[in-house]
Amino acid sequence: MIPGSPGEVNDARLKTGKIAVRGKEVPTGGRSSYPKVVQIVNLIKEWIQRGEFLLPQPVAPIPGPATGYAFKSLKERPVE
Repeated sequence: MIPGSPGEVNDARLKTGKIAVRGKEVPTGGRSSYPKVVQIVNLIKEWIQRGEFLLPQPVAPIPGPATGYAFKSLKERPVE
C-alpha cells in the first residue's frame, strides 16, 4: 500500500457497491460505464464511416531497439 493511502481495491470490489475504508463502509461504483463506452464507440464508428474522424500523420516513429532508447517498465503492485 502507498503511504498515506486509505487502501487499494480492484474493479470487482468497486462494482460490489461498497468497500470498507478505515473501518467504515463507503458506497462505490465501477471506474467506467459500459453503456457509456458503447455509446462513445458507436459515435466514433459513425464518424469514421462518414470520413469525419481522421488520424493525423505520425510526428515521429516510435523508437526501436536500434536507437538505444529504453522505455521504463511499469511496476505492477499486487492488489490485496
